[in-house]
Parts: sequence; structure tokens; C-alpha cells
Amino acid sequence: MMMQKVLCFVVILSASVQCSENPGSIATAAFGYELTMSGLEAVNYNLQKLILESKLHYNSLRADIEGCQRKLENSERIMKQQAKMLGNHEIQLRKIGKTVESVEEISYIRNELDMLAINVSWLLSDTSKIYRVQQTLPTTEMMNLYILQLIANKLNTNATMPLERINLPRTCANVSERRSGVRRIHPQPGFKESFEAYCDQDYEGGGWTVIQKRFDGSVFFYRGWNEYENGFGNLNGEFWLGLKKIHELTYAKRHELHVVLEDFDGIMAVAKYNHFLVGGPEQKYALNKLGNYTGTARDSLGYAVKLKFSTLDSDNDTHKDGSCAVMYQGAWWYGACHASNLNGLYVRGNISDYANMMCWKAFRGHHYGLKSSTMMIRAVV
Repeated sequence: MMMQKVLCFVVILSASVQCSENPGSIATAAFGYELTMSGLEAVNYNLQKLILESKLHYNSLRADIEGCQRKLENSERIMKQQAKMLGNHEIQLRKIGKTVESVEEISYIRNELDMLAINVSWLLSDTSKIYRVQQTLPTTEMMNLYILQLIANKLNTNATMPLERINLPRTCANVSERRSGVRRIHPQPGFKESFEAYCDQDYEGGGWTVIQKRFDGSVFFYRGWNEYENGFGNLNGEFWLGLKKIHELTYAKRHELHVVLEDFDGIMAVAKYNHFLVGGPEQKYALNKLGNYTGTARDSLGYAVKLKFSTLDSDNDTHKDGSCAVMYQGAWWYGACHASNLNGLYVRGNISDYANMMCWKAFRGHHYGLKSSTMMIRAVV
């Protein structure tokens, strides 16, 4: 409006000047004034229209922004609710996990209770017998002899080992808990004692008893005969199960063997043998059978069939000029000397030393220390 007034003043001033100079131009000036005012009104109309449209657009944008803000607030509220629900679900899953673990231990607890019940029953029975006999035997010496005879009779019957757990799985393939971990198994009930072993239930359908595992060098494997016979290490870490147990497992049932290897480049390879059989102590735990080979690592154990096991203090190899176990700092089924040495020293990758490390010739050769080695056996139905 201010601009319009200014323009009007200019037009009027201009018309006045023209009138004073040329009275005949009054009509022309009046016409120009009307034309100018008409143009200004059109401009003013368009400006008002643009302002109105701008306000409408502004209000629309503001409504859209407020709608987006409300949606964001709703989304944030929903996300908080979902996070809370996920937290509750996590708590419930942990509770369920603990419950599952408890359920999986039921069979073990039941065996323990059964063992305790049997022992208590035998104890009560023996106590009753001793009490009755005590009334008839005249001397303490005769009483002692009777008790010794009672004990001898127990040891000579097949009701032996009252402290032995009953109904244990014979192999890891018979374990009911389908999760990997340490389990107690009993390959030959009534003949040998049960023992703990690591059962792998994840690899190729599960049911595998791990007899050797190495992956970080935390356990030293250059050891003597007694330790290799009985086993050493941590069943939840690196370990050797023990030749006695390996023999017992493979003689109680036919087993297959898988040797899973990994190098420091992350390349995995496996050697599979379908009939793994280890002899007893009288045979120096000879590798009596391996069966047929398949796999990706290629065969570096077939040479050892019929060879005896050797350690640093028990040389049973076929090498005439010294001990392979000492020369290659391991314990294995050596001939003269080896194509594999999975119980050798733990070194990392390529080295200049020859064959004294954890190696598998057909996979990475005699100058390469492997990252991991796992030997697993599974009962063949």
C-alpha cells in the first residue's frame, strides 16, 4: 500500500507539472493515472493471492511436519515397548535354557540315585547277615574271617562294582543329551569302569567321541608312555583321551575315525576312515585297522596300520637308528618314521624344522605346523 501511495503521488506531481506547462495534456495525464492505478490494483491482487497461497502451503507443511513428529513419537514408543518385550523374552529364554540343562541332567541324577539305592541295599543286607552270624560265632577272629569271606564273595560275583554307575550310555552315540559336552560313558559294562569323554553332537550328525583335540598349544604333548596310556589335558580344552580308553571303545564296538585339520590360512580338511581299531596294552596299542579312506586331507595315516604306538620313553617303532618319538618330539604310530605327527610340537605355519611339529604330510607337508587337529570316533551301527 505504501508503494501504491508513492506511485500515486509521483503520477499526480507529474500530471500537475504537465498541466502547468501544457494545459492540453490534462486528459492524457488523467488517463495515465487511471491506467497506473488499474495496474497497481492487479499487482496488489496477485500479491494478496500469493500471500494466501503461501499461508495455505505453510499450514499444510506444518500439518505434515506435526504428523511426522507424531509418527516418530509413536515409532519411538513402539520401539521402547519392543525392546522391553525382547528383554523379557531374553530373560525367559535364559530360564528355559537353565531348565533344559536341568532336565538333561535328570538321567545322570537318576543313575546316581539308583547307584546309591543299590549300595544302601547291599549294605543293609550285609549288616543284617553279619549281625545274625555274630550271635553264633564264638570269637572275634572267626567273625573277622567271616567278614573277609563275605567281601571275597562280593568281588567274585558279577554283582561287583557297587559304586559303578548303572545304565550309562556305551558311546557318545547313545547319549540322550543332544548337545556337545563332557559325558560319562561305559563301553563295556560289568567288565571295565566307566569314564568321562567329550561328546561332539554338532559335527556331521553328532555321536562323536573326541579322542584328541588341539587348537592353541596350551597343553604340552611331548609326554611319556603312562600319560599317553591314561590320557591327559582338559576335556573342555586340549587333551588326549588315553590309549586304554581308545582301545576299549574300538574293541567294544566298531568305530569310524574322522581327523579334522585346519591350517593358519583358515583352510579346513578332513581324513575319514571307516574302521578304526586300536589294540590293547599287550600289543602296545597297535593301529590294527583303519578301513577305507575318503576325504579332502588325503591319506597320511594309512602307512601306520599294524604299527605300535611309541612315546619318548617307549620306543616301539620300526626305525633302526634311534627313536622316532624323540627325533620328532611327539607320540604316535611311528614306523621309520611318519607321514603324520598330530601329537608333535605346536608351532605356527611354515618353519625350517622337519616333521617335528603337528603335521599331516599330504595336507601341508613336513615343514608346516597346523593350527588345529581333532580326532573323533563314532560307533558304526
